[in-house]
Amino acid sequence: MAPRIWRMPTARRSVLPRPTSQTARRAWLSTEHSPYYQIWVLTNLTARPFAALFGHRFHLNLTEWRVLLTVADRPGISAQQLSDYTGLDKMNVSRIVRRLEAHGRLVRQGSKTDRRRLHLDLTEEGWSVYGEIARSAVQREKQIYAGLSPDELATLRALLSKLSARAREGVLAGEPPVPPRGQ
Repeated sequence: MAPRIWRMPTARRSVLPRPTSQTARRAWLSTEHSPYYQIWVLTNLTARPFAALFGHRFHLNLTEWRVLLTVADRPGISAQQLSDYTGLDKMNVSRIVRRLEAHGRLVRQGSKTDRRRLHLDLTEEGWSVYGEIARSAVQREKQIYAGLSPDELATLRALLSKLSARAREGVLAGEPPVPPRGQ
């Protein structure tokens, strides 16, 4: 006698919509026409050689480099300000700050006005790593931007600043606004 196969009673079976043919489906977003997607691709393409050139040598990942870059540009920034400015999650910033501090590249110093707030600065080691990577980053930017006229580059900077400001205003669905810089 053949084994009996159990089947769910017909009344209890869930009714799922039948898949439509692949040709009937359409993407909601065009990767070719979405500026957001293109910015993401550009970021990935320009960051691609980072691990091979610097990551392994300095035991540094791309996000840690970006934190070093931000602290170098904004000495004394607090971790909260760093999170707000970069859009990184607070826990991620905290983890990165601890790691950079453990590698001797970052130091946290107490605020003279608010003992709860710690300000971030690069150490000599941090400046050394920053200097070497930043030289390469400046050259890569020059190569990428060489395809734009000075007016186009100025327009690009202005538009990206405008979009970042808008995102910080909390226009993204369900997100609270990000406090302005320095608060």
